Amino acid sequence: MDSFDQKINKLIQGSAKAISRVIVFNPFKKGLLSRASLRTRADKNLVYSLAPTTIPRREQLKHLAKLLDPREKMVLKISLLLLVVSFSFLGYRFYSNNLILFPRVGGTYSEGVVGYPQTINPLYASSRDVDADLARLIYSSLFSYDASGRLSPDLASGWIIEDGGKAYTVTLREGVKWQNGELLTVNDILFTFDLIKNPEFRSPLRASLNGAEIEKVDERSVKFILAEPYADFLSLLTFGIMPQNAWEMILPEAAALTELNLKPVGSGLYKFESLIKSKGGSIKEYHLIVNPDYYGTKPYIEKLIIKFYPDYIELVRALNANEVDGASYVPDDLKKDLIAKHSLSIHNLHLPQVNAIFFNQSKNKALADLKVRQALSYAINRERMIEQVLGGAAVVANGPILAEDYVAVPESNIYNFDSAKAEQLLEEAGYKRLDITTDILMATEKSAEAAAAIAQASSTAIEAIGYWRVGATSKQPLVVKLSVPENGRLDVAESIKNDWEAVGVKVVIDKVSASAVNSEMVATHNFEAFLYGQVVGFEPDIASFWHSSQVGGQGLNLSSYNNSAVDALLTEARQAADNVALRLEKYTKIQETITADIPAVFLYSPDYTYVQAKRVRGFSGTAVSEPYDRFAGIADWYLKTKKRIAW
Repeated sequence: MDSFDQKINKLIQGSAKAISRVIVFNPFKKGLLSRASLRTRADKNLVYSLAPTTIPRREQLKHLAKLLDPREKMVLKISLLLLVVSFSFLGYRFYSNNLILFPRVGGTYSEGVVGYPQTINPLYASSRDVDADLARLIYSSLFSYDASGRLSPDLASGWIIEDGGKAYTVTLREGVKWQNGELLTVNDILFTFDLIKNPEFRSPLRASLNGAEIEKVDERSVKFILAEPYADFLSLLTFGIMPQNAWEMILPEAAALTELNLKPVGSGLYKFESLIKSKGGSIKEYHLIVNPDYYGTKPYIEKLIIKFYPDYIELVRALNANEVDGASYVPDDLKKDLIAKHSLSIHNLHLPQVNAIFFNQSKNKALADLKVRQALSYAINRERMIEQVLGGAAVVANGPILAEDYVAVPESNIYNFDSAKAEQLLEEAGYKRLDITTDILMATEKSAEAAAAIAQASSTAIEAIGYWRVGATSKQPLVVKLSVPENGRLDVAESIKNDWEAVGVKVVIDKVSASAVNSEMVATHNFEAFLYGQVVGFEPDIASFWHSSQVGGQGLNLSSYNNSAVDALLTEARQAADNVALRLEKYTKIQETITADIPAVFLYSPDYTYVQAKRVRGFSGTAVSEPYDRFAGIADWYLKTKKRIAW
């Protein structure tokens, strides 16, 4: 019996012979089919007739190329290509729309700062930014500011305000450990408070806690007792808590010299690992690792390296050279030096600081005239200064309290730029216009006004030729010496000089060394006008800057402002702990009075520019109460990621 293959062969041979004897007409090609075409069609018909199904099997698909003509092959190739492209595009869209990156633990973050650490402990850290940065990472506090600048509980698990705001009972969270493994207790809080209050330790924090006492309530609670109500008292409890077991044997005279200042033991997110010194003995790097016993959310970044630089120029150079992943601060005038900005995240964080020109009316009698101070205020174009000098990294300050606080300055008391109004006020104050020309300068005989102006110019390096204002009675020119820290905003000082001289008030810029700022400017008020920034905090309490009790000594009332009505309002506002409406009323009156008296010209509230490489993710800060608060959300930062498809 013939096999299946033999039957097929006979059938094919018979079909071929039959076809060769038949002439077939093809109406599409308008001609006769060739013998080869007929054989191909016969082969197809034969295959179709023998296939058990119309769907080809894999063995059949191997012979597909033999059955297709060139045009069909081209169509098939294009179709397959389009199919592959379509599926690839759909796959990419699905992947990109459904891929989720999750933070993953790991990595080392390095940040550059200006300065070198000396005393990394809460007693003294507040006076130096570098020490405060490290203390913020290593120590915990009862309260701290979050990434949005809001006061939040840290070691505190709860609190109660009693006795009309004169008593605050704070409860400690349970299970907190020091980085040496021992438990943190209320005794450590009592111990730290007593160290700060002890005058022998000379802590800068002592003044802020004057009038406050502390007592133990139970094993988890302490009570702070105030001499008088203070609505913002909790904001003072942001100092780091120190371990009694590590510090109780250290004498006051040795507190600034102990090794614990550089190798501290705290209860914060990170703990000391090591430090690297240069050949000269200065610290080059400070290494921190995650605290495994931390009570809160564990950070993703396992290790921090803080690198120290002598100035901001070197810090920016290090950032550009990829020596660090972040820069603690970049001054406005150095932003232009940042290269590869596309690879950097520039965070402009609001800083609760008011920059102003503080007047010392006793040093320059002209400044004792309210109209002169008003004229000087109207003459300054603050909006232009912010845009052209500060690069937009600031907001206008209309008074001693931050613009975003719940207290607003009435529009009528805001001294907006108006040079014509400034000139009018100077005329009313008795200062007449005097234009000194070359002819007047070279003349043998000069008026008393011109002679005084030219003499002033020769003694102070002021350009003699130009527009002056001189007293109609005194015949003396109106000249103001504007003091500014040499490491401060000299460009802002130049902008003020240009604005004042545009209305005839001559300006001598006095650059003050950093060491003399506190000893001469703040302590002794040895200035006529002082361009300075005061960190007022996010709370509206400004008593330390404007109450008359803060005049002189280490007080911060730089203008020696003394107004009994304001003193009373400041005291009443501080004591209205549980009455927001009353505080609003008091602070509004305070603003109205101070801006009307003009003891200072309020200029702007600056941004704090913090820069990180874009590989650092998770930063969400918007404001900082102090520069070290940029680390407020560091537990959410991450360098490494893991991927997951969301279906």
